[in-house]
Amino acid sequence: LQIAIFHARSRHNDVNVAELNTVSGKAFPNPANDLVTVSIEGEGMAQLIITDVAGKVAMATPLNLATGQDQINIESLEAGLYIFNVTLENGKTAQFNVVKK
Repeated sequence: LQIAIFHARSRHNDVNVAELNTVSGKAFPNPANDLVTVSIEGEGMAQLIITDVAGKVAMATPLNLATGQDQINIESLEAGLYIFNVTLENGKTAQFNVVKK
């Protein structure tokens, strides 16, 4: 989900687009059993918060995205659908779904 904020100036008839604060992200394999690679369009340190579909936090862990990806172990999660919320140190975010088998 990406949202752009538009601000129109009527005198100059031009449109400014605010910088989007989201980046693309994904996890693979998906569905997964235990190890998942999180891949983000960005580098550096990040925080991953995994929530279930009810919004309850199931896991929180730092990510080292020096190469744009990091691997995490989700073996302790019960089978189901989870929402991965990644926040990079520059404030940009990514959100995507992962199915745990």
